[in-house]
Amino acid sequence: MVVRRAMIDDLTAYVRLAQAFHTASPMRETASFDVEGYSAFYVDALENPLMALWVAELDGAVVGITGALFYSLYFSPSTKIVQELWWWLNPDARGSGLGKQMFLAIEDWAVAQKASAVFMIALENTDSETMSAVYERFGYRPIERTFMKGVR
Repeated sequence: MVVRRAMIDDLTAYVRLAQAFHTASPMRETASFDVEGYSAFYVDALENPLMALWVAELDGAVVGITGALFYSLYFSPSTKIVQELWWWLNPDARGSGLGKQMFLAIEDWAVAQKASAVFMIALENTDSETMSAVYERFGYRPIERTFMKGVR
């Protein structure tokens, strides 16, 4: 059981799990999953020093993925933030301890980047209350809700 930085060799597994995340996300109602586009994004993200991608492995299989972005907070550019962009752990791997390791990987990277805070996202779906409880258990507090409306 390990969480490690993603590599180019993880592309196929990463895309497969990103697609599973997308399927569980309300975003699926607005945008279809673009395998080719996401694959190109993944390759670019691996080379982007402002991004970090991780995989979670259980018994040698990739069962989880997460990614984060490092940026300056818009109303306080000297304040640096790490924001989780996606976080997915296959249902059969939940409760294994990998979820906690994924949180710690993001937080450790945030510390290394000298970020002031980490922002985590909870999708608004059937798991949102569960994820809120998980985040709070790790010391996070809610600060905002995001709303979306399709315009075409």
